[in-house]
Amino acid sequence: MTKLQLNKLKQAIKNLAKQSAKSFLHFKKQLTSSKSPLNKKNFVNLIKLLAERWRVFSLVLIAFISIYYGLGAAISSEIKNHLNQELKITTPMQRHLPAAIIHVLKTQIVDSPWTPSLPAIFPASILDNMPSFQKGAKDSANFFIKKLAARHADKNLKEASQLLDYPSDIWLFSRIKEDKLAPGSAKQYRKAIDKIAEFNASPTIPAITPTQDFLYFTKAVISRLNRHISHLGKHIREHNAELLDFKADDIFYQTQGEIYTLHYILSALAKDYKEEVIKAEQYENITAALSFLELAEMLDPLAVKNASPNDVFEANHLLYLAYYLSEAQSRLKTVYYKTKLKSMKANP
Repeated sequence: MTKLQLNKLKQAIKNLAKQSAKSFLHFKKQLTSSKSPLNKKNFVNLIKLLAERWRVFSLVLIAFISIYYGLGAAISSEIKNHLNQELKITTPMQRHLPAAIIHVLKTQIVDSPWTPSLPAIFPASILDNMPSFQKGAKDSANFFIKKLAARHADKNLKEASQLLDYPSDIWLFSRIKEDKLAPGSAKQYRKAIDKIAEFNASPTIPAITPTQDFLYFTKAVISRLNRHISHLGKHIREHNAELLDFKADDIFYQTQGEIYTLHYILSALAKDYKEEVIKAEQYENITAALSFLELAEMLDPLAVKNASPNDVFEANHLLYLAYYLSEAQSRLKTVYYKTKLKSMKANP
């Protein structure tokens, strides 16, 4: 939000406060005009006052709701999607991959309100794009936690994955078990972050052949990219003819949430397996794949469009995402097969 917009909101709040104060003083004056306590006559006067001033009270109420939700949503609507932030690695035994997952989850759950679970009393509950982005980032992080858990026999990783499988829309009450009290989604996800941190701080990480490890996770990234490309393509084919595609923005921002996680995952792999990347001479392709993911993450349309791919007047932002993901996937496939070929030659 710009400084000018904030100043306008502040002025609107001041005007609302003045109007509310005037209405309150008039209301108080009417009630205290009689020396007797609240009685039938005063009650009738109250009803008359409300009838006479219903427009003022309605405007004040509407203004309050508009400013409360508008300002609250504006303050809490900043999507945390900054790329290339330094990961916190405190000891040589820690790996960048778990640290990247921790960073992604913290930005969406600790540093920001977890909007998918907020009830209507919170201004952030009216947001649309941010919940989709956060769910996409969390789901992608959980995908790689499952991959790590399958690769390493670690109890913390398994528990973290189970915690991240928890429904994303729980605030205080379960929507499945007859509105009974239940742990909030954000609380469960914060526990998962702690479990991942415990794994990354553990000195007993099983030794696995670095090249095979790198191939395993690179293939996982390729698989995740392929999933999103297929999903985007399917939605474009089935819904581009619709006059209003209300699901396009949800898919767009959820995919961007996934891209946010994938960028950090790929960057972490390049650091954890730097020697393997250099041996296979794939540094340029890794860098190119990261650049395409960054371009996809930088897309920021005023309104997400899903126009026909042949339309020369309107854009199709889902198609843009699919293009950048396809380019990143192509580069990573080259990285995967070149690394695999180099490994086979070194170990015939």
